[in-house]
Amino acid sequence: MRRIRAAQASEERGFTLVELIVVMSIFTGLLAIVFGIMLQMSRQTKDNLARTEAADQARIGLMQIDRQVRSGNVISDPEQESSSESGADRYYSLRVYTQTDGVFQCVQWRVVFPSGSDFGQLEYRSWKPSWQATGGVEAWRVVAHDVVRPSAAFDEDDPSTWPPFFVEPNQAESSSNAQTIRVTLRVKDPEQSEGSRPATVTSTLTGRNTIYGYPADTCSPVPAP
Repeated sequence: MRRIRAAQASEERGFTLVELIVVMSIFTGLLAIVFGIMLQMSRQTKDNLARTEAADQARIGLMQIDRQVRSGNVISDPEQESSSESGADRYYSLRVYTQTDGVFQCVQWRVVFPSGSDFGQLEYRSWKPSWQATGGVEAWRVVAHDVVRPSAAFDEDDPSTWPPFFVEPNQAESSSNAQTIRVTLRVKDPEQSEGSRPATVTSTLTGRNTIYGYPADTCSPVPAP
């Protein structure tokens, strides 16, 4: 009977307060580690999704620019574009006289930034070469949001500073006068973490039809931006 009572007493003894505190501390620490890992994974997943969506927007815009430039008859130098013609700074607008899908028209692209914002928009419009007599000037349409400015002043040898549009040295055959345009778009969701890099989409485009000598002023004058 004594042995039975001793065994029952030992089974009912339970844990001391110190033991409970130690166990709870270990359990709390494990929970903090697990939740920290889950939170970090959630942030990374959100950033990756935001980067993918932003890059998709930029690629759609780049594909449309690609089609228009490759079918372009006259491509204006983005360095010579003025804010009075596009509402954007030099290197931030591109004007092309194109015949995409057999339709002769003037198209203009620009990247503009609202006052005080580091995130801009890629916009597009078109008009007929005879717009002064016939009308047919379309309003600006937004193609991509959250375009980010380059990190520093334009340096052709530093890709991190490339603006949206600029003319590269002609890479075609020496008998061709076609212009080669470098298009670079950097996009980033404003809700991404501060240390996240923008998604960058860049491509070199060459106008095939510029070799036929269309008048350089075909898309001039330009409608007011």
